[in-house]
Amino acid sequence: MKRLTFLLALSALVVGCTSRIPAGFQPLSNGQGGNANGGGTGLDFRPTGYDVMADAIRNNNIPPEAILATVYFEFDRYNVSASERGKLDAIAGRVKGTKVIIAGYTDHFGTEEYNLGLSDRRAQAVRDYLAGLGANSADSEIMALGSQHADKSAAGRQSGAKDRKALVVDVNYRGAPSANRPVAAPAPAPAAGGSAPAPVNDLGSL
Repeated sequence: MKRLTFLLALSALVVGCTSRIPAGFQPLSNGQGGNANGGGTGLDFRPTGYDVMADAIRNNNIPPEAILATVYFEFDRYNVSASERGKLDAIAGRVKGTKVIIAGYTDHFGTEEYNLGLSDRRAQAVRDYLAGLGANSADSEIMALGSQHADKSAAGRQSGAKDRKALVVDVNYRGAPSANRPVAAPAPAPAAGGSAPAPVNDLGSL
């Protein structure tokens, strides 16, 4: 399974923390990524055609018009909730006609390693849902950002809700939006409320 991941994960592996890393995670060896000359071991593998948008996502500089959907997640969860599925239903047709990067995020609570894994699972859950609607998984890539761009001032679950998300980004977007293509602002993050959901495992994080 293809992944777009960050060198941030390499430092996590080096320090030897006990937190989990994404399921199926494998560092890339010679000829599969790494530096520009194809050597060494790297974690930032970008297939041909995905480079420009992958850089924009990593630098937190995504053109708003390139974002097809913003899916929010509950505390420490990675399943696509019923309230968010309509966003993916609405873009299913467009996703079938383009290539996308699905970027997963968390808020800043918890360890970097745990959040990286959780963001990976969130992006994969969105990918699986779109595949169930007929999208070709071969035309999508996953990018796990963890808490890389989270609001570090968030003091609790409610204020961090906006960072618990996955973005579906059109890789083929170029330039200004078409006059016939209205640009919808991302829906606000759902307000945190009710009892806290159970964590997905005993490491507890967002």
